[in-house]
Amino acid sequence: MFTQPLLYKEIKNKPSVLKTYAERLLAEKVISEADVEEIRKSLDENLDRAFKSVKETPVDPTPDPGANKWIGVDNAFSFDRVNTAVHLDDLLEISRAMGTWPSDFKPHPKLAKLLEERATCVPEDKPLDWGTAETLAVGSLLIQGVITRFSGQDSRRGTFSHRHAVIRDYNTAEIYCPLNHIREMGIPGTEMDAGTVNDEGKIRQAKYCIYDSPLSEYAVLGFEYGFSLASPNMLVVWEAQFGDFSNGAQVVFDQFIASAEAKWHRWSGLVCLLPHGYEGQGPEHSSARLERFLKLCGKKNIQVCNPTTPAQMFHMLRRQVLRKFRKPLIVMSPKSLLRLPACTSRVEELTSGSFREILDDPTLETKKAKSKVRRVLLCSGKVYYDLDARRNEIGRDDIAIVRIEQMYPFHTDLMREILESYPEGVEVFWVQEEPQNMGAWGHMHLTFYTEFGRDLPYIGRQTSPTPATGSPTIHRQQLDRFLTEAVGALQPQEATA
Repeated sequence: MFTQPLLYKEIKNKPSVLKTYAERLLAEKVISEADVEEIRKSLDENLDRAFKSVKETPVDPTPDPGANKWIGVDNAFSFDRVNTAVHLDDLLEISRAMGTWPSDFKPHPKLAKLLEERATCVPEDKPLDWGTAETLAVGSLLIQGVITRFSGQDSRRGTFSHRHAVIRDYNTAEIYCPLNHIREMGIPGTEMDAGTVNDEGKIRQAKYCIYDSPLSEYAVLGFEYGFSLASPNMLVVWEAQFGDFSNGAQVVFDQFIASAEAKWHRWSGLVCLLPHGYEGQGPEHSSARLERFLKLCGKKNIQVCNPTTPAQMFHMLRRQVLRKFRKPLIVMSPKSLLRLPACTSRVEELTSGSFREILDDPTLETKKAKSKVRRVLLCSGKVYYDLDARRNEIGRDDIAIVRIEQMYPFHTDLMREILESYPEGVEVFWVQEEPQNMGAWGHMHLTFYTEFGRDLPYIGRQTSPTPATGSPTIHRQQLDRFLTEAVGALQPQEATA
């Protein structure tokens, strides 16, 4: 009307569709004037009755989402522990499948050696790397009858060649998924479905559905989010090639994943793996923009985690689908930690324990050791290993390094318990590898002020308009500077070694 006055004037002067159609029917003697009036009167009465009925019996505005599939699933977040440990016999069974394929199937020789070596980790109690622990987590869910679905631009192999969930014949290009051959596969929609027990007394396994998706974060994440709405009892995972690229799907995070529960009472258990970490690869291959996800947090709508050990990843994936409630899970997944010798776990950490939202310093297990501490460094993610290496290099036993593995919802009681285990009056700092205007510091600083009434001083890179420098030299200089501020300087011979 304001921008198209002539158009609206012309529309106003035209007879309505109802009038035009009625006149046409009357002219062709299809109906009479009485018929037209009767139809109009009947419609008006029906609308009046419907309006009156709605006012007298209002519709429930919050029905259970997803109908029958969501029965027994809640949306109330809880820190209650869930049993995510797996029996050793099950891990051994999964391990055998990891390193087995048909006799006429010929994978790449290097890959065959890698998978065969990985399959020996559990039987020989070797250290478990990230890829092995993740594979065991998925396999353990499959043999519990839980369908697991992964998609992403390089998900089958893994962007950093750590997963190899699907292998390819070196000569024929045929594919084979070892985790779909752990034991008898369930037949969907029958009495022998996944999760049912076979004649041998074993649970029939579910299918591992893993796909290399098109190069459209927006489209694929949107699809997987929709899939998760209809599949509360599946583990549904979307993995970004690099966490930096998730910004191509930011509208899905903003409009649906973070807010659909508040807006429409729709719940989701979707997992988003976003590779994150500063290794000198530049501004487009360093940051999943952790700060953006923390800004979306409120009323326990999503979970934001940054696990630092393979065992933590194992328990985190399992608890996501074994708990009674569903919340989207945003994970800052690793890159360099996938092969870091210090970043391994033992088999016993998978056969016992559970995911821990905060990891106290494992080198300070006694009261005597903790009594020497004068500074506590709080951090999250890969930077823990940088801090620990510097601490060991210069021999500091008066510094504790505590890892925040889950930044939201924040486990305030556990944090208080850990801080109170150190001497009164110790310095407490937040250390991060991201610039000061990024990363978790802004969120954690506010959390500490709100929950503990205390400041949380910052150590890390300076404020920056980009997530990371493009210069490897400057990257190393920045890293050395904040490690020195947090822990101490290397001696000259150590610095040049």
